[in-house]
Amino acid sequence: MGQHPVTQQTTNTSRKDTDNVYTDLVNRAKDNHPIFSKSDDDLGVLFWVALPSGQDADQLKKDHTVLASVAEDKTIRLNKMGSSGTRLRKRGFPTRRRDEPGKVIKQSDAPELLKIVSQPSKDNKPKDLKNFAYREEAGRGVTVYLFDDGANKEANEWIKQPGNKKWIFPGDPNDDRYVIDETETDQSKDGHGSCVYSMAVGTQYGTAKAADVVIVKHAKLKNEDEEDTTESATLDGMTRILADIKLSRLNKKAVVNLSFGVSNDIQEGPKQKFHDIIRDLLANDVVVVTSSGNDRDPDTGDNSDIDENPALFAADLKNMIVVGATDNMGKPWPDSQGGDLLDLSGPADKIVCASQKGTKPQLESGTSYATGSVSGLAAYFLSLPELSDRLKVDGQTAQKVKDFILEKAYSRIDGEVKVLYNNEKSDLK
Repeated sequence: MGQHPVTQQTTNTSRKDTDNVYTDLVNRAKDNHPIFSKSDDDLGVLFWVALPSGQDADQLKKDHTVLASVAEDKTIRLNKMGSSGTRLRKRGFPTRRRDEPGKVIKQSDAPELLKIVSQPSKDNKPKDLKNFAYREEAGRGVTVYLFDDGANKEANEWIKQPGNKKWIFPGDPNDDRYVIDETETDQSKDGHGSCVYSMAVGTQYGTAKAADVVIVKHAKLKNEDEEDTTESATLDGMTRILADIKLSRLNKKAVVNLSFGVSNDIQEGPKQKFHDIIRDLLANDVVVVTSSGNDRDPDTGDNSDIDENPALFAADLKNMIVVGATDNMGKPWPDSQGGDLLDLSGPADKIVCASQKGTKPQLESGTSYATGSVSGLAAYFLSLPELSDRLKVDGQTAQKVKDFILEKAYSRIDGEVKVLYNNEKSDLK
């Protein structure tokens, strides 16, 4: 594979030092290989990716004291927080019948998992709920960023969704180790991205049915497992999200959904940059929601606590939101990880959602999908005008939204985890 060092600049570095590093990288690069870099106005140069020899890579750190680290751009495994699902036989969903008392819409054909989001009391069982109740704003004017495998544009969840849609394709176009799939499709085999999309903003299953959405599609290694990518491609995706939010002036109007996990054993340099980008998103009044993980052993209870990033970053980035999964009754899904960093959960045990292609729905389980629901809920609350003064506070929006979501969430079973609630009331049968 050769050397692909990620060279990361320390903060408070002068323009002259930056130019010197760049010139040196160009001079050392083999076969005139282009230099790939990302920077941010607040964080400075986040990383460079170059192709020097191994000996040159060792020398770079000695020659440039402003560099925080020089390390090989290693392959990482994206642990998607969803189990493999089963496609359902095609069935016709009835046209949604909406009656609108005031500004509340009642979705009578909502799946049970969605009715639970507006379950008014733990004394009301899911089977007794007649519909899903939500305000007509439904996330309008808020943008949800989904860093995932893409989405299924053939699904009604996409076609009928009224929000604006955009795609971003991260990765170095000159790096021949991976494929940047710039087709507007879901590249996964299990429809992971499509399911997450539908749970966040989809017309049938989503909690923010009118939100805008930006699909940020993972770059995947050639000839490798579909969950393999590189450290730099992941950092590039995160950097592009941050840049797009700043350029579009979406402070206080954006939610970032990260339904994946990366081992805590990745190199310290890239891990710190991943952390710092999320920190900057939060500081720029962006809500960040991530999954707790699916690696708990349901038989022994081993590995019950969260053990991957970005969820582990919540230890000091306390305004992040970390989401687990439950069944429809509110009991934790057996594979869902938790511990002190878990904030709340959502129904995601054998739930119905959009599939990888076509119009057939599928059955899925996993914390990824509950995370999509909570990301949509964050967008939903941000879109309600009466909450604007309470939630959209300079430098505090992420924390204010988290606090409000947790204030409204409640345990459906005494002593169990909190489950999301949108502060509306489903009708009872």
